[in-house]
Amino acid sequence: MKNLIKQVLREQSDAVDVPTDSVWKRGVKTVREIPSKTIFFKVVKQIALTNPGGVLNGTGHDLDDRSWEMNAVLKLFGVDNNYLTLTNKIFWASYDNLSGLEDGSINSFDELKLRPLTKWAVEVEESWSEHVHYYWSPVVEAYAEDDAANIVQMDEDGFYQYWEWESEPGFRKEYGDTDSDGKEIMNVKPESFIKESRMLKENESPDENELVDGLIDILDKQKEAHSEDSWYNDITKLLKRLNIPLKG
Repeated sequence: MKNLIKQVLREQSDAVDVPTDSVWKRGVKTVREIPSKTIFFKVVKQIALTNPGGVLNGTGHDLDDRSWEMNAVLKLFGVDNNYLTLTNKIFWASYDNLSGLEDGSINSFDELKLRPLTKWAVEVEESWSEHVHYYWSPVVEAYAEDDAANIVQMDEDGFYQYWEWESEPGFRKEYGDTDSDGKEIMNVKPESFIKESRMLKENESPDENELVDGLIDILDKQKEAHSEDSWYNDITKLLKRLNIPLKG
């Protein structure tokens, strides 16, 4: 049991912190694979050195296009280009550390400057035009059909506008097509940072959530602990509290 826990902790500490993502394969929901820090660094460095499709020449790409441009490199290291959160993390790591990766001053994952995953408030404005059709039948006095039509058409005093006849017989209103001028981003501002290693699945039970929370806290403590027994004992206590068997 002790060796198993050590292995799990070692693998967990080596995995890149990124929100988990799932995909359905043959009717089974499968969690996309998260690369190790070593693989992540190799991908980031290769992107920086080769700049596939000129992807590092700017930052305003469509996210799907950005991932597609990097796909040839991603495939070399077994990274799924549809895992957009991961591919975006790779892009920004390559972009922000470009000079250091090119001149060789950055040689490992721990030397990378990584952006935090952030919640952003995006203020959006959009104008719509709605076509409304009004039908009404004003009554006028005239000697001829053309005169009656002319009186309503000229309407010098505004007496025959639709709103003057809304309560009269024959009035109705119908809505037609709507047209949009398109969304316009007015402002984007950060709200809060997200702890990427703490991204739980929606269907997890409270016990599973508590287990994940507990293991993450212990992993954080492990980095500062001087005794292996300190974090091993903490895990043992956590498993006992959740009635998880210790044998295995």
